Amino acid sequence: MLLVVSAVVAGWLWLAGGEPLQAAAQPEVREAPEPFSAQKRAASKEMAAHWEAHGQMRIGSFERPETVPAYDVLDEQRGARDGARGAWLMIDTRSHSEEDYVLITRHVKAEYAELDAVSVEFVDAGSTPFYRGGALIFNTVAGANYIGYIYGPPNNEGYYVEASG
Repeated sequence: MLLVVSAVVAGWLWLAGGEPLQAAAQPEVREAPEPFSAQKRAASKEMAAHWEAHGQMRIGSFERPETVPAYDVLDEQRGARDGARGAWLMIDTRSHSEEDYVLITRHVKAEYAELDAVSVEFVDAGSTPFYRGGALIFNTVAGANYIGYIYGPPNNEGYYVEASG
């Protein structure tokens, strides 16, 4: 067996011919495009200032719904990052439907309109499982970025609600 393996290896070496290995050809190198040139950055800052001056930086409606299911804010934490102000809320409610969570979210959006972003965790302290869903509220473009939507707000409503099973 050793003799067969040695013969195969010797055959490969003989076929290689003892020539030096050739390096791969160097690829053509060109400059990378600059997607955010100084000119585009200046223009976008100018446009943002224009929108802010005309009140167009806000996302969604800030009107309170006529009826809202009962809820209590159990915990609230506020923070700021990159010029955006946000809050995290833990809300206790007996409601478990996504429609009720949307009503609560719209009410919270109106209550916290001065902030750029709000993250909500819906819980039911009187039952198991404890966690029932969540909502992300983005009142401004900066708030959407604060939450993690780096390519801009995902919709024009200004919130995203998810109820867990």
